[in-house]
Amino acid sequence: MQPEVQILTGIAGSGKTDRLLKEYRRALQEGLKRHIPGNTLWISPTVRSRRQVLDQLLCPEMPVCFAPHVYTFEAFAETILQSLDQPVQTLPEISKRYLLRSIVDDLIASGQIQYFSSIAGTSGFLDLISHFISELKREEIWPEQFSEACARLKTDSRQKDQELGFIYDRYQVALHEMRRYDSEGRFWSARTALQEGMWGPFGQFDLIVLDGFADFTHTQYEILELLAARTSRLLISLPLENESRRQDLFAKSMVARQVLESRLPGTIRCIACERDERADSRTQICEALFANPREIKPSEAGDQIQVLAVAGQRNEMEVLAVEVKQLLLKGVPPEEIALVFRSTREYGDLIHETLSAAGIPYFLGQEQEFSRFSVVRAIFAFLQIELDNWSFDSLMSILDSNYFSPDWPEYQSGAAVRCLSRILRQLKIDSGKNDILNALEKECSKASELCIRYPDQPKRKLVLREVESAFQLAKRLSSETQRLRGKELFVTWIEILISLANEFGLPKVWSQGEDSASTLDQRDQLVWDRFQKLLFHAVSEVDQIEQFHQREAVPQDLLTFRSLLLDLLEQQTLTLQTEEAGRIQVLDASQLRNLSVPWLLVGGLSEASFPRSHREDCLYSEKDRGDLNEHGLSLKRHANQQQEEMLLFYEVMTRFSKRLILSYPAISSTGQPLFPSPYLSALIDLFEPGTLSVRQVGELNPLPRREQAMSSRDLRILAIDELKRNQPGLFLKILEEPELQSTARNILGAAEMAVARFEQEGFTEFEGVMVSAASRQAIRERFPQDYEFSTTQLELYLACPFQFFAQNVLGIEVPEPPELRTNFLQRGIHVHSILTRLYERLSVEGPGAQLYAADQIEPLFLELLEKRVSDSDAESKLQQVLQLIEKQILKDWGSLFAEQSETYGQLFEELWDRVPEIVGREVPFGKVPGEPDPSQRQYQHLTLGSGSRETRIRGQIDRIDVGSVNGQKYFNIIDYKTGRSVPSSTEIRSGKKLQLALYLIAARRLQMIDTDAEPFHLGYWKIQESGFVMPLQSARKKIVEPISAEDLEILEVTLEGLVPHLAALIRSGFFPVQVDEKIAHLDQAFQSVCRASQVESYRDSLGKQIDLLQFTDSEPDSNTEHSPAP
Repeated sequence: MQPEVQILTGIAGSGKTDRLLKEYRRALQEGLKRHIPGNTLWISPTVRSRRQVLDQLLCPEMPVCFAPHVYTFEAFAETILQSLDQPVQTLPEISKRYLLRSIVDDLIASGQIQYFSSIAGTSGFLDLISHFISELKREEIWPEQFSEACARLKTDSRQKDQELGFIYDRYQVALHEMRRYDSEGRFWSARTALQEGMWGPFGQFDLIVLDGFADFTHTQYEILELLAARTSRLLISLPLENESRRQDLFAKSMVARQVLESRLPGTIRCIACERDERADSRTQICEALFANPREIKPSEAGDQIQVLAVAGQRNEMEVLAVEVKQLLLKGVPPEEIALVFRSTREYGDLIHETLSAAGIPYFLGQEQEFSRFSVVRAIFAFLQIELDNWSFDSLMSILDSNYFSPDWPEYQSGAAVRCLSRILRQLKIDSGKNDILNALEKECSKASELCIRYPDQPKRKLVLREVESAFQLAKRLSSETQRLRGKELFVTWIEILISLANEFGLPKVWSQGEDSASTLDQRDQLVWDRFQKLLFHAVSEVDQIEQFHQREAVPQDLLTFRSLLLDLLEQQTLTLQTEEAGRIQVLDASQLRNLSVPWLLVGGLSEASFPRSHREDCLYSEKDRGDLNEHGLSLKRHANQQQEEMLLFYEVMTRFSKRLILSYPAISSTGQPLFPSPYLSALIDLFEPGTLSVRQVGELNPLPRREQAMSSRDLRILAIDELKRNQPGLFLKILEEPELQSTARNILGAAEMAVARFEQEGFTEFEGVMVSAASRQAIRERFPQDYEFSTTQLELYLACPFQFFAQNVLGIEVPEPPELRTNFLQRGIHVHSILTRLYERLSVEGPGAQLYAADQIEPLFLELLEKRVSDSDAESKLQQVLQLIEKQILKDWGSLFAEQSETYGQLFEELWDRVPEIVGREVPFGKVPGEPDPSQRQYQHLTLGSGSRETRIRGQIDRIDVGSVNGQKYFNIIDYKTGRSVPSSTEIRSGKKLQLALYLIAARRLQMIDTDAEPFHLGYWKIQESGFVMPLQSARKKIVEPISAEDLEILEVTLEGLVPHLAALIRSGFFPVQVDEKIAHLDQAFQSVCRASQVESYRDSLGKQIDLLQFTDSEPDSNTEHSPAP
C-alpha cells in the first residue's frame, strides 16, 4: 500500500505549522479513541522547535496527550540505536579528538604523513581534519569513494589526498570495530538498523510529520524513504513560494522538493499554503524580502518594526536591555521575548553584565567553552608554573591569585607571598626553580650570619624572618609540585591535577561562607564540579581508545599531558543555566529556526554579520571541490553560502508575531563608523521612505535618559545629574534605600572632594594637605624633633612633596622588576666602594703624586673591581653574561677615572702649593643607614636652625681634598656622579639642589677639616665623562679661583633658613600635589596617585601653587591650613 505523501509549501507565516498541528492532533485523538496511542511521529529540526511543538499540541479539545512522539532527527536516530540488542555507543567529541590524534600520531610515526608534517601535531590540524571528515560523512561519502574520486583528479596534490584518505579510512575502521558512532554516523547506524527491520519502540505509523526543514542530508533522505514505507500518511513542510520569484532565497528547498519527489514512493501531492491578506509589516517581509527590487511595492505598514543605529556595541546592548525591560514592565511574559544575535559569543560578557545590571532574567541558549572560565584557567596555570620553570610572572600569577589559598603554615595567610615577591625582585631572579631555591637558601645563610654578627640590630632579625618566610614557601611549593616533574599515565596526571587543585586550596574560594556565597562563587563551584566530571570522562574515553589499539598507555611528561588535555577540551562546553521558565531567551540566529516569538529583538546587524564573509577552505579550493563533484562526490560548494545566508536572515526576520526591533552598532570600539548589513538595508527598502527609518539612539555620553534608566548604576548617575540641577528628590530617595545608602554617602564624599579640588582656592586636604589633628600628630611622630633628614629626602620634597609623602610617610616602595636589567643604583654603589678602597690603599703608601698617577690607579681599580664584583655572585648563566658586560663597562670607567685623576692632580698642582691630599673618603655624619665603617670617624648630625626650628641633617660625603695656596689652607667637597647630569649653579645657589652646600657646611661646622681651612670649590666628579667639574666656577673666568665670599654667604643663609622651613612643612603635614618640572624626576609608578596634571590645570585660576623655596623665620602654624605663596 502506497502512503499518502503531501508536501506543504509556502512562505513564512502561511500557516504550514498550524495546519500540520491540526492534522497531528486529529491523528493523536483518533489513536486514543482506538486505544492505540503512539502511532504518530513528528520530527522537528531543533530541540527548541520540538519543545514549542509540544507546547502548542495541547488545546482545550486535547488537554492531555499520551505518547506524542515529537522528536528531532538526532533524538529519533538515538532512540533507534539505544533499542538494539547490542546498542552502538555514541562517540563524544572528546573521544573523537583523541582518536584522531592517536591516528595522526601513528601515521607520523610510520612516516606516512609527509604533506602535512609541519602542522600534523597541532590542534589546528585536528580541527581541520575533524570538520572535513564530518562534512564527508554528512553527505555519506565513504573513505574509498573519497580516495577513488581523488585518484581521478589530475592535480599535483596526490600526497595530500592520500594522507587525508589514510586518516579518514583509519578513523572509520576504528569506529566500526569499536561499535561506536559519531554525531554524523548516528544517522548511518540508525538507517542501517531501520533497513534491517529494527524499529525499536516504533511500529506502524498512522501519520508522520516533518516540519521546519529547508533541506535534508543524504542519509536523512534515505531514512525518509524508510519512514514513508511504514506510514499511512507522510506530511512534509518546506519554505517555498507558489510562484517562484525568489529562487536564490529558496534554492535549497527547491532542490529538496525535487529530491523528495524522485525518492519517495507513491503519488506526491504538493499543497500550497497561502498567507492571510493582512497588510502588516510581517506580511511585507515574508512576501517581498530579497525579491527583485523592481517588483517590490513598498508598504506603509511599518508600525511593527523598529530599526536602531546605536553608538557602539556596549551602548547597543544597553539600548536593547532598555527595550526588553520596558516590555517586561508592561507585563509581557519573559518567555515571549527573544534577544537574538548572529553569534552571542561576539558580545562576550556584555550580555551578562548588561542584563544582570538591569535585573533582567535571561537564559543564554549558546553553551560556553570551559576555557573562558577563570577557575579553569587557574587550574592550567597551576601546571604552567612548572612548565615555565618558575618564571616570576607565572609564579606570581598563581600565588597572588584568589584561587591559591592553601592550608600551609608556610603560606602565612598570604604574607609569605609578599616576602617571596620582594626577595625575588631584589635578587633579580625572574625564572629558574633551582636558581630561586639556591638563591633563597644563600640569602637565609647571609641574613642569619648578619643577625649573629649584629645581635643588637632588630632590622636584621626582620630581614631574616622575611627571607626565611620566602624560602619556606618556595620549598613547600617545590615539594607539592614535585609530582609534575616526571612521566605519568594520562589517568595519573588527571589525579595529580585534581589533587594539586585541592592542595592549593581551590575549593576554599567558594566553600567559605556558603550561606552568603556570591554569584561568582556559585558559578566557580558549578564549573569546577562539571570540569572534574569532564576530566574523569576524558580518562574513561582515552582508556577505551587505548584498549582498542591494543597497546599499553605510554607515560607522558607534563608538557605532553597539558597539550593533550587542552586539545581534548578544545570544543567542550557547558551551560550555566538549566531553567528557562520565567526568563527571556538570548539566542544565536541559527537557534531561532522554526520558532514563533511574539517579541523579537535582533542585535548586531552590522555588515559583518549578514552575510558572513567566506572563509577560504585550507584543504580544497572551490575549483577542487567542483572537480571532485564531477567525479561522483557531493561536496558543498561555497558558492551556495550566499543562498544559505539569505535564508537564515529570512527565517530570523519572519519569526516575530507582534513586534520586531532591529539594531546594529554604528560605531566600532575604535571610533570608526560601521554600516548596517546589506540585508538589513534590503529589509528597510521594503517600506515607504519615512515609514521605517533608522533611528539614531544611544550616545557616547554615559548619562542615560530618565525613561531609559534600568539599573542602579543608571539611577545613581541620573540622581547626581538632577542634584547638580538643584533637583534633589531622586538622590534623597536613594539615601532612603538601605542597599544604596553607602553608595550615596560615597557620592557625597566625592562631591565634597571635587568642590575642594576644582573650586576652592589653594591646596586642600584632597591635594596632600593633612588637616585632621590625628594625621598631623602621626606626621610629627614620624618626624620628631630629633629626626635626622637626609639630603636626598629634602631634595625629593622640593621636587615632588606628594611623592615624598608616598615614599617616606606611607612607606610605598616601587617594586623592582624581577627581570635582569641595568641596575644604575648598584653600579653607583660599586664605583663608590671601589674608589673608597682604592684611596685607602694608595694612602697607605703616603700622600703624594701617586694618588693621581694613572698607571697606579687603573690597575688598582681593576683589582678592586674583581674583588667587588665576583663571578660567583651570579646565580644563572644569564646573570653571568650580564655581569661580564657590567664589569667591562666598569673597567672602561676605571681607565677614564685614572686619566681624570691625573688631569685633576695636574690642575691643582698648578693652583695649589702641591697636589691635593685626600683627607675624607665616604665621610659619614649623623645616623647614616648601613654598617658603620670602623676605620672611619663618626661625626654627629648637622644642626640648622635653632629652638623649635632646629633641624638635624645626616649624610655621607664622598670625598674631601685639602691643600694650600701660599700658606692658606683650602679644601674641595667632591661628590662622585656615575650619571650624566649635574645640577647647575642656579639650582645650587637657590637651594633646589642642596646636597653639596650642606656637605660644605657640615665639613666646616663638624670640623672634618682644620678650622682655618677655607672652601676652594664644590665639585662633581663625572666619572663617565669629563671628570671634576665646578658648577660655581664662572665660565667667563679663565683662572680657577676659590668660591667667592658672596656665594658662601648665599649658601649659608639660604640653607640656614630653607632646611628648617622644609622640615617644618613636612612636620605640619604639607605635601601638596606639585611637581617642579625643572628638577623633578617623578617616578612613573607614582603618577597614578600623584595627579599633578589635574592640579596643574587650576594652578593659576585657583592659586594651587606654592614656592617651597620662599621661607620666613617663623614655623608654619600646624593648626591652620596652608595658603599658597604668590
